[in-house]
Parts: sequence; C-alpha cells; structure tokens
Amino acid sequence: MVIKKNKDEFLSYLEDTSNLKGDASLLFIPEDEKEVSDVLLQAAEEEIPLTISAAGTGTTGARVPLEGAVLSLENLNRIKELDKKKSTIVAEAGVTLERIEEEANKQGLTLRSQPTEPLAFIGGVVSTCASGPRSFKYGSIRDYVKRIKMAMTNGDIWEIERGSIFAKKRKFRFKIKGREYKFNLPTYHMPKVKSSAGYFVDDDMDLIDLFIGQEGTLSCILEVELLLHKKPYNLFDGIVFFDAEEKALEFVERIKQLRLHSFQYPCVVEFFDFNSLEFLRPFYSFIPRAQCAVYFEQEIDSEQQADLMLDYWYEFIEKSGASIDKCWFAETEAERQKLYQFRHHLPQAVNEYLRKYSQTKEATDIAVPDDKFHLMYYFYKEVALRSRINYVNFGHIGQNHLHFNFLPQNREESFLAKGYIMEFIEKAIALGGTISAEHGIGKIKKPYLEIMYGRRHLEEMAELKKMLDPACILGLDNIFDRKLLKK
Repeated sequence: MVIKKNKDEFLSYLEDTSNLKGDASLLFIPEDEKEVSDVLLQAAEEEIPLTISAAGTGTTGARVPLEGAVLSLENLNRIKELDKKKSTIVAEAGVTLERIEEEANKQGLTLRSQPTEPLAFIGGVVSTCASGPRSFKYGSIRDYVKRIKMAMTNGDIWEIERGSIFAKKRKFRFKIKGREYKFNLPTYHMPKVKSSAGYFVDDDMDLIDLFIGQEGTLSCILEVELLLHKKPYNLFDGIVFFDAEEKALEFVERIKQLRLHSFQYPCVVEFFDFNSLEFLRPFYSFIPRAQCAVYFEQEIDSEQQADLMLDYWYEFIEKSGASIDKCWFAETEAERQKLYQFRHHLPQAVNEYLRKYSQTKEATDIAVPDDKFHLMYYFYKEVALRSRINYVNFGHIGQNHLHFNFLPQNREESFLAKGYIMEFIEKAIALGGTISAEHGIGKIKKPYLEIMYGRRHLEEMAELKKMLDPACILGLDNIFDRKLLKK
C-alpha cells in the first residue's frame, strides 16, 4: 500500500470537476480489498474522517475531503470476469467505464447505461448512481447492477446480490457475517422522475439499491457485477439544427411519442440552446447559424433495417420544419466519434472556462415531470434574462433534464448566480421535480436537498448512516451536514 503524508504530493486528489478545493493530511492507495478493509478499520478505530476517491470526474465535490484522509481506489483496477453466456462482467471499483465497454465490445456486448464520462471509475459511477445520454431509453447504472462487494467500517466485507435481501415496507432486518442489522428507512417519497438525490428508498425495496447512490457515506465499494447486453448491429447519429426553439421542443415531444413504437426509438435525445452553440463555435467554426439543436442516437438492428431507418428519420426531420441540408449525420464509426466529441466538448469547455476565471460550478441537475418541462424551460430563460450573467443550457431533454450552467467571471457574478440557482431549485421542487437527476448531492448541493426533503428527512438519513457506519467517518458532509450525526 502507498501512503503519502506530504500534501503537496496529492493535491490532485483534493478537487474534482466542480473546482471545489479540499484538504487532507493523508492519502492511502491500497493494492487490494484486504488493504482497503484495513484502512477503513484503522480510520474507524482512530476516528479519522475518510473520503473515498474515484477518478475525480464528479461535479458535486463528493470526493473532495475537508479533513482527515483520502482513500484512492485507483489500484483496484482489474476486470475479474466477463461471462459472455450470462452477459455479465465483474470489475473492481477502479476500472473505468471506457475499459468496461472495450472489453464488453470484444465479446459483442455493451453496457447499455453509459454515463457521460468514460474515464469515470465504476465504483464512483455506482456510488453516485450516475447516468448519461442513453438513460432516455436505458435508465441509470442502477438498472444494470447485479451484485456489489464492499468494505464496511467495522472491518467486514459484504457481498449483496440483487434479489437476496428485501425490506418489509420501510424496515430492514437481516444477518451478514454473523451480525444482525435492523433499521428503518427514511420516510420521504422520491419524485417520479429520474433522480439521484439522497439515499434511494422505497417500500419493500432491495437492499442493494440502498448502496447505489450512497456517495461513499455508507461503505466503500470494492467490486461490481454488471449486466451487459448484445451490442447493436449499428448506430445512426444526427444533430438537427432549428431556427426556432418552439420547433425544437415540438420535435422532442414527437420523439417522446416514439417510445410507443419499438422500430424507431432513439436511445439518446440531447439539447443545445443558442448560447451552447455559440460557446462551441470557436472550436467548431462550421456550426450552422441556428437558435438551437437536438442530438439523437438511433440503434439499428440489421443491415436490412439501415436504409429504412435513415429514410424514416429524414422524413421525420423534414416534417419538423428543420432543414436536412443543415443537419449533421453519422453512419460510420469515425463520423460518430466526431459527433460524440462535439456532444462532450461542451461540459469540458465549461469546466475549462470556470477554471480560467477561478470560479466554482454554478449549474443545475434538475429534472421535472413531462407535463411540467415547458414551464421549467421558459423559467430558465426568464431568470437568465434577468440575471445578465452569461450561461449555457444543454443536456438530456428527452428526460426533461437540462444542465443550466451560469458562466460567472468574478466573485460578484458567482454570488448572484447562487441566488438564481436557488430560484431554479425552488421552481423544480414546486413542479414535482428533483434537484439532482444524475450527479448526486456531494457537498455542493446539500442546501438544495434540505429544501427538497426538509430537515426531518435529512435527520432520518443521518440515523440510517449511523447504523451502517457507526464510527461516522465515511464521506462526511456528503448528502447532509455532519452536524446531524452528533445528535
């Protein structure tokens, strides 16, 4: 095991893409699960706050320590098994999504849920219940987790298999490693939208789901078994540019109706507003003049289906009022990579912009019900106009889930942006939405979660944490304030 005590040697572990800066006095880099378990046990006995570090691709400060020690899982990086017959893969927590997909593809398989950042560690992905563009059709990583192995702060190593332990209503009672566990789940009800806000709870729920989205506060994930699926014959990608926002929103609504037809049902539907396109223009000067754009990805099942699918989409797009001549289409792997890079360049460029001006991320991860999306969308525009701060608005419009990002250039604008973000939060909650659809809460969004659920329910989360991490050392200040653990 590598242990570093000189902070100058591990400064990169004290931040993530939120630009939040942290502090710690120790870094542990274990080589195997036994060493991870030893670190957790030592930290519990010595009451050392311990923050679990994945790849640093998160946006909410969850892996950013405020004190104590950091536990990096980068050396738990083996793919232990890939079973083509069962369509499963077993990967240690430090394996990247990119590597999982590469190995799966060699066997003609794929991980349908592909969260946005390919360099993310699978442990971090599961810990935050991440999702990405393909969640429109295929949901979040939660739907593909079959088994989790994890280390607890009492020194035990648990293996939880989906379907093995269930709650009775909101109560769990089970035995693991000769110890009996009995606890109540929080009583809040999660919104009926894509959400990764706080602990997942439901009546009669599967125990494994409690640890998906826990953000390193209940255990340290060591290994994950995932369900894979057959890789599609081919993909067809397109970006459709619109000269009016109303046409783009109508286009998306028509795409949502395609869910009723298995033949034409894209797995990705993404949106770029005018500011997003202009923000990207210095990198892609050939972007046509447009008010906004919609990106989609369609799977093709066979060679016979390919031409028919292309014709279907061309007709569909022309009926939407967009010009086919302005559209970008990708049928080959090289062409798809270009569109993929275009799609992913925007959040990277935003992060670089914020670093340039030394500002932290002021953005939303809001999702609202289908029938409330237009209200939320035009509220974004209303507040943005009033704010007079630069911004971009983009993301997973197919699930009514956009990432509105302010682009402050100084402290004053950053301070004002925080207030406007709070307006968005309050509006989303009033509309029955969530304040975090895919990135979790971390340290940055704690005030928003309290608005969403109320302090009493945060106290219930804290009581749950005490049952599974009685030393109260893991992921302090993630999801809720550590002060709630002292009651």
